[in-house]
Amino acid sequence: MRFERHLLGGMAALMIAVPAWAVPRCELNGESVNPNNGHTTAGKSGVMRCTDEDAPVRRREQTLLEGRFVGPVVMVLADGERREYSVNERGNRHGLARTFDGRGTLRMEENLDNGSNVGVQKRFGESGDLQELNFADGRRTLLTIAYLADGTLRELRCAPASLVPQDREVCGHAGRASEVTLYREPGKPSGTVSYLNGQMQRQSVLDREGRLVRNEELKDGRRIKRVFYASGRPRSETDFIERDPGGPGGREGTAREWAESGQLTQETAWAQGYEQRIQQWYLNGKLKMRQQIRREGREHERTTESFWDNGKPAAINAERNGRLWGWQKYFNEEGVLLREDEHGERGLLQRRKRYNEQGVLEREERFLEDGSRI
Repeated sequence: MRFERHLLGGMAALMIAVPAWAVPRCELNGESVNPNNGHTTAGKSGVMRCTDEDAPVRRREQTLLEGRFVGPVVMVLADGERREYSVNERGNRHGLARTFDGRGTLRMEENLDNGSNVGVQKRFGESGDLQELNFADGRRTLLTIAYLADGTLRELRCAPASLVPQDREVCGHAGRASEVTLYREPGKPSGTVSYLNGQMQRQSVLDREGRLVRNEELKDGRRIKRVFYASGRPRSETDFIERDPGGPGGREGTAREWAESGQLTQETAWAQGYEQRIQQWYLNGKLKMRQQIRREGREHERTTESFWDNGKPAAINAERNGRLWGWQKYFNEEGVLLREDEHGERGLLQRRKRYNEQGVLEREERFLEDGSRI
């Protein structure tokens, strides 16, 4: 979670910056104590107050319970930043945590459970305006709403159910699809997005010149994503059945790629989460490669037909579980068969036939397991 990383990174920097011999002046219930010496705090309860005008942490207030640091903590840094949080019996941050800048403006508000961000997390700008709102569930961020200083939306990622009042309209939890414009900076849109019940229906992304970079739409149960060249021509497209990411079925649909000239260069068909067919084309429009993949349990076979840029066959290869299997055929640019190789178990070469330019068999060789010929 970005909030936790921010604070932990700051703490690490402070720990590195403090000289090993620096000992702050601390008192507990009117008595001088040393937080680096457990004997001075053993069995005691109350609020320990420490000051050190020469250290990165100028002031610290920390709660002790029977000699253990448990409860509220207040830290004031050299630049005036103030951090307020609590620690549990394990020494991890727990409950509400706030960070204020040197002017006293609230800049960050977190909710934590044993060191992990849970629920609403907020980040604020220098003027106190809400810049980002996240809803966290441990290591996952379920919702993100980010704002510019003028209140317009900068980023939006929604959850399947409404989590905060701010997401009801923009995430389509009010019974109708939302229509939201996102901004890179005030007055300069970066794209649009539409959600219904937290599920993205449409999205478009613009570059700084206002040109369409990519778009996405959910249509008839299929999610279609397109990426574009600066010229506006399509660069790639995926058209897959929309499925629950954690559910069965896997990827099913088609993925395509184009050259900037507009020529289709690759098309891949998916089913049950696996590639089933791949085709590639040269820029002159001729077929470059055609591949068929068959699966049965853990076993899979792949047949690949390769072509020269004049359309003539170049090779026919067969694989089983990633290794060459059976007869492989290789042709010259005129489509005449020049060589055949037979591969057996573990992909080992067993036999080879060589043909002349007229396709007449000239020589046949057999190979042993060590590669020697007979």
